[in-house]
Amino acid sequence: MLKYKIVILVSLMGVFTSHAQRPFELGGEYMKFLGRGFNSSKAALRGETFTAKNSFSVGITYQLASKKAYSVSTGFGIYAGYRYSFSNNVNGQSPFAGARLMLSFENFEGKSRENSLFITPVAELGYHFVFAKHIFAAPAVGFGYTVEFSRGFNSLDEDVGKRFVPSLSAGYRF
Repeated sequence: MLKYKIVILVSLMGVFTSHAQRPFELGGEYMKFLGRGFNSSKAALRGETFTAKNSFSVGITYQLASKKAYSVSTGFGIYAGYRYSFSNNVNGQSPFAGARLMLSFENFEGKSRENSLFITPVAELGYHFVFAKHIFAAPAVGFGYTVEFSRGFNSLDEDVGKRFVPSLSAGYRF
């Protein structure tokens, strides 16, 4: 439990220290991870800051249990990401390309006290919408590859491999 508190504290510190730059977005995100024999979802609390055509994001994720996958897991994670906008307007709509690195600590059914560490780099393409100057939505599609760093903790072969990652983030822009 102490590991989770430290991960959450470090992630929140990154979100709040990046608030000094304008504009700043805070919201939620839903990600669906699809692979061969793999079907899982994550919900995230995310913060993103913008400078010219670049944006940097950090987030805290929660693994939602999936009954469609062979190995059922839950757990927390963190991620950091970068997006490049194809438009000069940081206050409006624009297509983007980006990348993110996700670290996930997952507990599998039957091994609830043993965490498995997964790292997933993801490349993504999407579109950033701004409504009424303060509401944002950003649908994206990504492709990544999951690598397991702790072996033997009740995961299956499906837990490692290629991932198709559609996502939707939305929230408030400060």
